[in-house]
Amino acid sequence: MSNLYLRYQVMKKVAILKILLVVSLFWVAGGLSSASADSPFLQTGDSATGQDADCLMCHGDHDFKGSFKNGEMISLYVDNGQFEQSVHGPAGLECLACHTDINRYPHHEEEQVTCTECHEEKGGNENAVDTTIRVQLPYTDRREMALAINESCRSCHEEEFLIAADSAHARALKGGNRDAPVCIDCHGSHNITPPGEPRAKISHICGSCHKAVYTTYRSSVHGAALDEESNPDVPTCTDCHGVHDVRGPRNPTFRDESINTCGGCHSNKEMMSKYNISTNVFQTYLNDFHGRTVELFIRQGTGETGNEAVCFDCHGIHNIRKPDDPRSTVYPTNLQRTCQKCHTDANIRFPKAWLGHYEPTLKDNPVLYAVNTAYLILIPVVIGGFLFYIGLDAYRRWRDKQQLLHQAVVQAEKELDAELKDDYDILKRD
Repeated sequence: MSNLYLRYQVMKKVAILKILLVVSLFWVAGGLSSASADSPFLQTGDSATGQDADCLMCHGDHDFKGSFKNGEMISLYVDNGQFEQSVHGPAGLECLACHTDINRYPHHEEEQVTCTECHEEKGGNENAVDTTIRVQLPYTDRREMALAINESCRSCHEEEFLIAADSAHARALKGGNRDAPVCIDCHGSHNITPPGEPRAKISHICGSCHKAVYTTYRSSVHGAALDEESNPDVPTCTDCHGVHDVRGPRNPTFRDESINTCGGCHSNKEMMSKYNISTNVFQTYLNDFHGRTVELFIRQGTGETGNEAVCFDCHGIHNIRKPDDPRSTVYPTNLQRTCQKCHTDANIRFPKAWLGHYEPTLKDNPVLYAVNTAYLILIPVVIGGFLFYIGLDAYRRWRDKQQLLHQAVVQAEKELDAELKDDYDILKRD
């Protein structure tokens, strides 16, 4: 009985010790969490560790600013929480992955703030509130800094860098336009998100430079569907102009190849069926004089551009609207003016000769339908008749040659027999 009592007392004490241990762990964890929450430098991302945590001791200060040589000021505050939500944060990239020129403190020879200006005591005080920190940056202005940091993108994104090197943006930069967009202008810096999320963000980014174009695009049938409905099918800037290999109307082949750009969507039966748009709009264009001429230039591959109308000559470029919209360039009352861009002498009756993208039917255009049908019958009949005639003629010529050859052989045999007979009679007399 005494042994059971002693065992009971031991188990009781062990249980009490376990409870005290668990409570102590919760208390310690709570204290650490509270201390972290009180730190002004790590409020925007407690996951920062190692070198990144060292960086945030200064760059986590909301009032940390730097001045350029031209006197312009810029905030050097980094929202670590925002960075952790970007594509680079979860990938584990540290600050030095992009800021490769930072290898010491102070970062450069310019005048810098020292730790002791804020932290008089040795070891510092991590619970200090935000304070005004000002440093001198080694760049002339904001743009010089952006172009320098942008080169870091190449270390990981070499392929995209090479593709962009031949783009309209890169040519503008090489031509002396310092404001031509580079990687960070489109993708951002510490807040980089996956491309096209949300999809409307693409046109918003392009619109930050191309303001007039974006204003026009927003009111078009494509832009309105993108901004108001978040429609995933309508084209954004990059669908027509490219992503890193950005091309514009000054590109020699851009004009003629634009029909393939438009045709990529307008020949897609599954996509067009959602909007009750016939895919014949693309095929009928290729079948008419304009389309056949443009297609011929493309197939030649000489880099020359034709002067025949392509899609955007009639429908507009960034201002494309529905055909039944009175503001549309192909609306019946506006069509003559649109045709006159190429056909300067086009009168009011000129557009009526154009069927649009609709094939003639017996009900709507009986005469033209009859002519087309006649052609469909006559062309194969005439060509087939020619081929049949040529075949008969070739066969007859072959038979005539065979007959002449046979006659020549028979005649030769007769002559040979006659000569052999004469020789035999002479020998017999002798």
